[in-house]
Amino acid sequence: MALGTVAVIGLGPLGLVTLKNLLEKGFEATGFDRADAVGGLWNYRDDDQTTVLESTVSNISKQRGCFTDFPFSEDTPIFPEARHVQKYLCDYAAHFSLQHHIRLQAEIVHLNFDEENEQWTVGILQSGEHTSQVFDKIVLATGINKLPLMPKIDGLDMFEGDVFHSAGYKRPSSLRGKTVLIVGMSNSAADTATTLVGHAKHVYISRRHDMFVFPRFIEGQPMDHAFSHRKGVMLEALQLLPATISSAILRKFLTATTCKGFPELPQDWDLGTAPLLTRTPPIISDTLVSEILKGSITLVRGLRGVTGSRTVQLEDGSQLEVDSIVFCTGYKADYSLAGEYDPTLDQPQAWTASPGSDARALPRLYRNIFSLKLPHHLAFMGAVAFASPAFQLYDLASMALARIWGGQHQLPTVPEMTAQVDQQRKWLTSLSSEGTVIPGWVHGAKWMAWVDEAAGSDVFPHLGYGIKGWTLWLKDRQLSRLLMDGISSPHQFRLFENGKRRVWSEARNEILRTNIAASHTQS
Repeated sequence: MALGTVAVIGLGPLGLVTLKNLLEKGFEATGFDRADAVGGLWNYRDDDQTTVLESTVSNISKQRGCFTDFPFSEDTPIFPEARHVQKYLCDYAAHFSLQHHIRLQAEIVHLNFDEENEQWTVGILQSGEHTSQVFDKIVLATGINKLPLMPKIDGLDMFEGDVFHSAGYKRPSSLRGKTVLIVGMSNSAADTATTLVGHAKHVYISRRHDMFVFPRFIEGQPMDHAFSHRKGVMLEALQLLPATISSAILRKFLTATTCKGFPELPQDWDLGTAPLLTRTPPIISDTLVSEILKGSITLVRGLRGVTGSRTVQLEDGSQLEVDSIVFCTGYKADYSLAGEYDPTLDQPQAWTASPGSDARALPRLYRNIFSLKLPHHLAFMGAVAFASPAFQLYDLASMALARIWGGQHQLPTVPEMTAQVDQQRKWLTSLSSEGTVIPGWVHGAKWMAWVDEAAGSDVFPHLGYGIKGWTLWLKDRQLSRLLMDGISSPHQFRLFENGKRRVWSEARNEILRTNIAASHTQS
């Protein structure tokens, strides 16, 4: 007997894995997407829809960037290109027979909750026809990259060249022969700038601060393979020290890693002001630094304003003549479809007044997933952010959601959840006084400890010094060692049989195979 009906809105990676985990748990779930294919941002399109570039390469290796029970195919490059990720998502949907539960080219136009019957009426527009369907629960899986974030720039209306957000950038040929100013210092800025080399006349990157930047490979090994559970524990222990000490140690480590990947950095690249990994991800780029050193890309200070039809002024007072301005300034979430249950309707004044909020709203969600008003009827996927492989994060979050909605793991009381959310908001507001903060940013170790239990994975008890940890070490020392010091594989979360969630029978073999293969990997 089905546990209830669920509508999953959005069929990018987080919507697909949510649909799969709900079906696996016994819900009667249906996924909706207005596009003609699954994949979300990874489904490249030439139109004005926000997608990856054709040339986009994943920042996470295939060994760490997959779902918990479905590895990339062996012939996939270590760092998959956009087309490989899109194929992977289509293969995932086919492998788990999700196509039978998917409605494409179906736009959700309204949601209405009947409090008396505790059900949703979902308005659907498909093939020009309006219909409605009733569901017990709703998961909004449209992610946070919904609305392009455009900063207010003095005098921008007088600029006569091209002005657009990176969401509208698809091909470098569109800016051939032009002098381009990219605003922002981020992964999208790095991707946009480097793809323009050889097409644009010249590329400038305007930034208010620098970032830590890592190549995908360091000394022949995938950079993210160096992260292990033990190193994560050490990083967590570091946070127990006074903030000034822990920040100094972490900055020294990140600086050393950047310099190891790029022994020669531009002279004015200031790692002393770069935000730490505990608050924002680093830039992952193999070519940004080299193109700057070659002179193809020039770093300049932040954009102060536009002073002429083709002239911009920077924060240091200097001026540039440019033909095009591309804003790589991120996105903000749009939860307006939820109406009165939109988790961003109530904003703390201190947050909105802080420059670090960057005009984005803080979601009011328990564990950045559950609606406080309707925790058993409304959830949001994609509002959690920290330094973690995204597909693993989405998988675990939706596994936890399925178990909680299935009655196998209990939520705290509403007052307790509210207190946790208030504490989270207070913490983020404090961080925002020091610089830009992602609204969904969470304390990674604490969130992972919660989701490991809620999802029923039981990984962390097997890696501690309790009975389960010692038992694993005595019975399977090789596996214990790899889980502690090897590649931090998503498959570990489908490894241990405890009756709380479905295991993947190949998890152990895949963990071993991945580590053995990685030991022979060369860039």
